[in-house]
Amino acid sequence: MKDFFTYPEFVRKTTFRKYGFILLNLFIAFLQIGCKNEGKITSPNIILIMADDLGYGELGCYGNMEINTPNLDYLANNGAKFTDFHSNGSVCTPTRAALLTGNYQQRSGMEGIIYVSGPTREVGLNPNQHTIADFLKSEGYVTGVMGKWHLGYNEKFNPTNLGFDEFYGYLSGNVDYHSHFDNSGIYDWWHNLDTLNEEGYSTDLISKHSVEFIEKNKDKPFFLYVPHEAPHVPFQGRTDKAYRFSNNEFTYHGPVEDKKRAYREMVEAMDDGIGMIFKKLRKLEIEDNTLVFFLSDNGAEKFGNNGVLKGTKGSLLEGGHRVPAIAYWKNKISPKITNEVLMSMDLLPTILSIVKAPLAKFDGVNFSEILFSETEVHLEDRPVFWRYKGSKAVRHKDWKLIIKEKDTVLYNLSADLKESKNLYSHNNPVAMKLIQSLKDWENEIGPEDKMITL
Repeated sequence: MKDFFTYPEFVRKTTFRKYGFILLNLFIAFLQIGCKNEGKITSPNIILIMADDLGYGELGCYGNMEINTPNLDYLANNGAKFTDFHSNGSVCTPTRAALLTGNYQQRSGMEGIIYVSGPTREVGLNPNQHTIADFLKSEGYVTGVMGKWHLGYNEKFNPTNLGFDEFYGYLSGNVDYHSHFDNSGIYDWWHNLDTLNEEGYSTDLISKHSVEFIEKNKDKPFFLYVPHEAPHVPFQGRTDKAYRFSNNEFTYHGPVEDKKRAYREMVEAMDDGIGMIFKKLRKLEIEDNTLVFFLSDNGAEKFGNNGVLKGTKGSLLEGGHRVPAIAYWKNKISPKITNEVLMSMDLLPTILSIVKAPLAKFDGVNFSEILFSETEVHLEDRPVFWRYKGSKAVRHKDWKLIIKEKDTVLYNLSADLKESKNLYSHNNPVAMKLIQSLKDWENEIGPEDKMITL
């Protein structure tokens, strides 16, 4: 600063020297204020996109030759593609809780699914847990969520009461893509705290509102969370008919080939929407100041594609929780493939680090060094854990142990990604160490199914 702003010769030699000095310093002060404001404006935008039940083998960039996903493939080819990324849960609600809080879902009472009927309709994300939206709002960000919430139906648990400035979408686990009724016959499409009568295919509406949010907040740092419905059931493409209506629970029983067609259209419509988001970012010339992260909330159901992985949604085998994940930031993240073991909960501390916000203590870890380093980076080794419906699992390095009722299995994933060869025995020192690690975690994290009620 001193070298650039040297005083001109005429200032030093005229009778107006002291006034020139005063004016120059005022100019510098205003310039510095402007730089600070500019720095706030140019804080990176964050867009977090989550698919619903999208399996590890579902995208072209992960080997799928049947579904066309050019936009996600572009991000993977020009950003960081993760091969060992895991959802915190093998079903919807737990992963979303961990993603938004940076902690294991058990800490916020969200170990299980919140169903649209029954006692779980009265539970939700623990309001004492700060969300990523809370943290980013304190850093001057505008925050929005467009899509699926699934963290509480009561107003107390509404996104707008948990850090988000704006919400378009639905509260339950899934809705009819056209009529927007959930599977218990309740209309479920919202803008903030009010239901909204809005026609359209849910995937396209989510994309539309996401683009509108970006346009509206283009001059501010924003955090946009886009939890898509696709490709969760019901299997409906853009031209299919609605079949859920008031007080009418109906399960689709169409021909298998028609399901496949609809499923393909659902994923491709989501990819189209991601293309719309990038078209808007480029038009507004803010693509190079925007970090985009894409992932799935768990593995695919039996109808989907988990690649070579064993197990499906709801299982603690790899197919239940190893998911596609991609990070893209133009000119900031160079193309790479990383095999580091990471979890949904790691995103919050990573994002806070990127925006230079104060870091609290989280169960998740900051992996920003992996994103931006030009060389291969390995984080400190840690065990990671899953627990759902009486099953529990622990992974450390290449080893994974699963306990389900009285059965215990041990796999070496580096040699056996398909989890086909059980290496467990009572005197196996690796197994004994993992079992103890799992016991210690459970003692610290608390009992199962500890849900937060009103």
